[in-house]
Amino acid sequence: MDAGDLLKDISRDVQTIVRGEAELVGSELSAKAHTAAAGGAAALLGAMVALVGLAMLCVAAVVALAPIIPPLWLRLIAMAVVYMLLGGGLAALCARRIARRGKPDLAVAKYELARTIAGAKATITQS
Repeated sequence: MDAGDLLKDISRDVQTIVRGEAELVGSELSAKAHTAAAGGAAALLGAMVALVGLAMLCVAAVVALAPIIPPLWLRLIAMAVVYMLLGGGLAALCARRIARRGKPDLAVAKYELARTIAGAKATITQS
């Protein structure tokens, strides 16, 4: 086997290794995305159920405020403001939690890729 064939074999092996590392990183990202999507769907379902319960409480509060605030329109506006503030606060809280958990940890994949490239370079320079 001459040097040209050896270099072709090494080049092909390096390409195979790099493709494998890229697929590994892609599968890790895919797993993280799937976990985040499942968590997001569960959070959305819970939020919808809580929203229905909060709407019922809002109706009860509007009725209970009748002796204090006689006009119905004013009671509805007051409860709408309270409702929007609660919803905005909960949405901001959930967004912060999702942003904190959504970052994938690629340290191992980066380390393995760097080792693979360093090994390939060492093999090429030794030949």
